[in-house]
Amino acid sequence: MKTPLRLVTLGLIAACTLGQGRAAAIDLKATAAKIDQLVAADLAKQKIEPNAPATDEVFVRRVYLDVVGRIPTLKETNEFLQSTDKDKRTKLIDTLINSEGYVQNFFNYWSDVLRLKSQMIGGGQSASAAYAYQNWLKDSLRDNKPFDKMVREMVTADGKTYENGAVGFYIRDYNMPLDNMAVTTQIFLGTSMVCAQCHNHPFDKWTMMDYYQMAAHTYGMTGTNGLTNPLLAQAIYGGGAPKNKKAKTTQTVSKMDLPDGMQRKDISRAMTEILRPLRYNTVLDESHRRELKLPHDYKYDDAKPKATIEPVIPAAFSKDGKIVKDKQSPVDAYASWMTSKSNPRFTTVIANRLWRKVMGVGLIEPVDEITDSTVPSNPQLMTFLEETMKSVNYDMKEYLRVVLNSETYQRASYTKDVELVEPYHFQGPILRRMSAEQIWDSMVALYKPSPDQPNLAQKIAAETALRRIEWLDRALNSLPPEELKACAVKVAQKQRELADEVRKAQESLTEANKNKDEDAIRAAKKSVSSQRKRLDEAVEEIVYDTGFKRFAELARQGKLDDFSKDEDFAREVAAAIKAKNGKDLHIDEALGILAKQQRARADEIAKQRRKADAERFNVKLKSADNGKQSLASWESFRDTIYVRASDIRSPAPNGHFLREFGQSDREIVENANEDASVGQALMLLNGKTFSHLMNPYTVIARAMAGAKEKGSDALIDTVYLALMSRKATEAEKAVLRPVADNADATDRGDVLWTVLNTRQFFFIQ
Repeated sequence: MKTPLRLVTLGLIAACTLGQGRAAAIDLKATAAKIDQLVAADLAKQKIEPNAPATDEVFVRRVYLDVVGRIPTLKETNEFLQSTDKDKRTKLIDTLINSEGYVQNFFNYWSDVLRLKSQMIGGGQSASAAYAYQNWLKDSLRDNKPFDKMVREMVTADGKTYENGAVGFYIRDYNMPLDNMAVTTQIFLGTSMVCAQCHNHPFDKWTMMDYYQMAAHTYGMTGTNGLTNPLLAQAIYGGGAPKNKKAKTTQTVSKMDLPDGMQRKDISRAMTEILRPLRYNTVLDESHRRELKLPHDYKYDDAKPKATIEPVIPAAFSKDGKIVKDKQSPVDAYASWMTSKSNPRFTTVIANRLWRKVMGVGLIEPVDEITDSTVPSNPQLMTFLEETMKSVNYDMKEYLRVVLNSETYQRASYTKDVELVEPYHFQGPILRRMSAEQIWDSMVALYKPSPDQPNLAQKIAAETALRRIEWLDRALNSLPPEELKACAVKVAQKQRELADEVRKAQESLTEANKNKDEDAIRAAKKSVSSQRKRLDEAVEEIVYDTGFKRFAELARQGKLDDFSKDEDFAREVAAAIKAKNGKDLHIDEALGILAKQQRARADEIAKQRRKADAERFNVKLKSADNGKQSLASWESFRDTIYVRASDIRSPAPNGHFLREFGQSDREIVENANEDASVGQALMLLNGKTFSHLMNPYTVIARAMAGAKEKGSDALIDTVYLALMSRKATEAEKAVLRPVADNADATDRGDVLWTVLNTRQFFFIQ
């Protein structure tokens, strides 16, 4: 009798240390060998021969691109190719998986999946939320947080951005909870339910009722731009204090005593302005007070329009049905159900996603349209990978180690087209084009040393944005209720003043246009356009400066612990006060002091590096040295332009190399475009990227200059090793020798330009 596959799996994977966040210890070689055995059995059944093992040259380039998202440097390639260690492939995999490059590469991947944008909503006002979300994702990858824990943290995320960056998961779909549910099931359960949001699915089993019952679990997760302090909310808006301390009260001014001539709507408008700087930075679990109702035009006979919907897991997904227990938040129950090892869809999807990431095609395609009729191309292998993922407790690094160490991954690539409707049996990984991020990050590796080092400027920008939100929020919440009410009245009065001025300016503008008085027209337009800035400044002075001075005084007295137990916050406040020598300062001034201190540290680091590089390259910075300008340009671009894609605005600005080469716009899940275009060819043929690479201080330019001294063949081999991780063939050398025989830098550049523009460079073999 055959041993069941599940028992084989459990026999291969011996668990030890199964604590939260820890992977099980597995027999790496045996588990990888089982993958190969299952692939070999399927190939034999299909009468297909497996591809030959990949050469070291092919393997080193492939594994760098798949794990750290760039080609290896010339030094990294040579070290690997020259090594005689019989375990060098396994050791290299371990090194790469535990590197910062892994964090950056998989950040790009998950940003595509999660649609993570630098401006998620509301233009630049959501920038701090995006920074927090990015930091959370990078830290999760850096700490090797298990995937199930990552998902639970996102799905249950509430609080403020500076406290919990995972709230970006909901802010990305701000006030669109039904859309968020469609994305959640697509990403984590591999199921496309979006059609059922408006009607029963025409091609699948999902009904509109199924969709609403699923959405009811997370419907209470709402972004708020209101007061989150219940005491302040009660003072301004009235009503009883909410049962949940995190919840906001109804945003209607009702009990506040007002000066003569001022109306409730004036205070409401004032509070809108006061809270404007904190918009898109808070998510609350309000499931205790938010109910999901069917739309008014619901047309099916299983419920009436506008009926309240209870959270239920559809039978098509699970037999669990009502998973919410007494006094349990629906979103907590939902997250636990979704990430449970007993939920087969969850494990299947992540195991299949990561397999597809490194093999080029999934066992199930598309990865996010799984139905009951879906059959993997190799069902036994899919089952084994699912059990492996469970056994390592969703440790993505450990799972990838297994796949990357398999002979299946380490075979020569399959170079024919794979039709979506046809099963692929994994003779080897699919030959595939690099992503935009992989191409760009490879340029970074050619440009500068230590290409995986995180960008300091991006880190400072993120910290500055989040610190500002934190300080503004703390300043607002430090105000006693009566003082906030007085501030709201002052802001309302300021609004009236500005409204009168704008009205007069508009009248002046009309008159000026009538008289064609250009000076008067400009003056009137300036008055109108300055209203927003003046109102923002007034709010900051009236409200936030008042709050800041309150906790600044506590800091001077050494009593800031009475207000906050956050040690970092207390230290930063003290540093700002000290820099001002005890004088009063405004909140923006204090934030500016801290930002300036950070920039000064970054500038000092850059200054020391420039000095070291000048000594290394024998460039005299205080003379008319010919290399001075080139060195300065190289130093500047390495910090501002040639940084990893993970440290560039997401998505990159229009016209950037990344966008031209098909980077996702982050509007829908995995929306990158890997098609070639004329614009891409022109950017490489005539764009600035190539000319920047020819700066004499770039890594590739210095390598070519050194190789040229050894002859033309050495130069050609250096270029091929740097770009392709192999030496040139005799046929390739014969083509390039006439160019390489010339001695100057221009002709060295022609060799690089030629190889860089070959189709081969852009593919992962």
